[in-house]
Amino acid sequence: MVNLSSYIKSGYSILYLLTHEESRAELLILNSANELKRSLKVWSCTEGFSNPNNKYNDATYDPKTALEKIKSDTTTQIYVMRDMHSFFTSPIIIRTLRDIAKEFKQQGKTLIIISPVKKIPVELEKDITVIEFDLPDRDNLSLVFNNLYESNVKAGKEKLKTMDISEKDGFEKYIKKLSSITNDERERIIHASMGLTIIEAENAFAKAIIDSKNSETSISKLVMIEKALAVKKSGILEYFDAKQTTNDIGGLDNLKKWLKIRSKAFSKEARDFGLPMPRGILLAGLPGCGKSLTAKVASNIFGVPLIRFDIGKVFAGLVGQSEENMRTAIQTAEAVGACVLWIDEMEKAFSGMSGSGTTDGGTSQRVFGNFITWMQEKTSPVFIISTVNRISTLPPELLRKGRFDEIFFVGLPSFKEREDILKIHVNKYGRDANKFKLEKAAQSSVGYSGAELEEAVISGLFNAFDKGKELSDKDIIDAIKVTSPLSVTNSADLDYMIRWATDNKVVNASSVNGEEKLHAGRQLDL
Repeated sequence: MVNLSSYIKSGYSILYLLTHEESRAELLILNSANELKRSLKVWSCTEGFSNPNNKYNDATYDPKTALEKIKSDTTTQIYVMRDMHSFFTSPIIIRTLRDIAKEFKQQGKTLIIISPVKKIPVELEKDITVIEFDLPDRDNLSLVFNNLYESNVKAGKEKLKTMDISEKDGFEKYIKKLSSITNDERERIIHASMGLTIIEAENAFAKAIIDSKNSETSISKLVMIEKALAVKKSGILEYFDAKQTTNDIGGLDNLKKWLKIRSKAFSKEARDFGLPMPRGILLAGLPGCGKSLTAKVASNIFGVPLIRFDIGKVFAGLVGQSEENMRTAIQTAEAVGACVLWIDEMEKAFSGMSGSGTTDGGTSQRVFGNFITWMQEKTSPVFIISTVNRISTLPPELLRKGRFDEIFFVGLPSFKEREDILKIHVNKYGRDANKFKLEKAAQSSVGYSGAELEEAVISGLFNAFDKGKELSDKDIIDAIKVTSPLSVTNSADLDYMIRWATDNKVVNASSVNGEEKLHAGRQLDL
């Protein structure tokens, strides 16, 4: 948690507290004011001036007049202004703030602006110190849950005493279930709420407790569902309830083994052993070969949540908004704690970085710079899985050592992998793959991706259904024969990817040899 007292004692005249949690921020400011024995006044355009005890009220709603009063005040005060960024279009307000910044240094006074967005005029950039207010930690969230949970369990037990017998039975079971949650479940509930603000967490806890009355789902799982909705509000991060396991991936043995070796990396035992936190991996290859599926499987291998990060949605129209979106996304991901951060088709967001300075004022370069710096320096247990379909469009600095733990080439499946993939999808659609002879279908599908093999099974099912018969090997083979795979229609990209993987000694995600034309990269002996 930020130490506001040290900033105030050091004579910082204007602080800009960046947060959506106005109430929690004001509580921190009040604690600092009490510690330093300073009086505190809070201003907003709807309430004017007030103090935390509501013993002082001044109906000054105009921001210009409010700033003039602050400037003329001779007492040593801490002033808080809510959402002042909305008035930064006025030259008079900007000039007054510059005067305050200069005078307050000599007078030992401090002005703190609380805002959910970073919007600072160029004229004030050197006068204002921006402080990023962290999302609540585990202790904060635990306190919120305990207060809510204990008081409601107590109220529920009191309610039981006055209920009619006809209503009592079901409610008694609910209160008994609610009051008997284990310490492990409490830990899961708190962990599920990481990444939420206090208000969001309190809402999630309350709804989960209510919904658990008529549901067999655990409270921690219900909190996770609510968090998924809260995270999704940003439009940039999205929580995925991934159920896929390694059994859903055909082939990619090197990659699966690499992930399994690191499956305990997020544990306390790993920290005690001295293991560094894994950074992440980059998966490069043609579409449909299992890169996105691997991200979903990895979250289950690691036993942590999967969060999809749509970097393309970071870029917004307002000046400074893109940088703010990136900051919020990173802060939320880190607050979640141990998680897999899945960045799909990264090249679409970061291609063309070299020319962005002339097309968007350098916004893309700044966002990209912030992101790769975070990748390099992060110590949080956020494991990044980035997928790329066209490696040639990525900035070279993203591929240098230190950004990712490893870069894998995900090539087209070999004969054995194609046979495994066909079995997976035949079973997926309700058939017993052991009753099929899929060797011929695997032999007929050289150059097909996993996604194309699934489509062949689906097409075979449609054809069999149309003919009023059960799915057969021939239906799948016939569907394969009438399809032109991406490796043929997009052979130039495939050839480039193979050359790139070979030249750069990128690790092959598959452990199989053979069909060298379709595989590239070095083999690992794991």
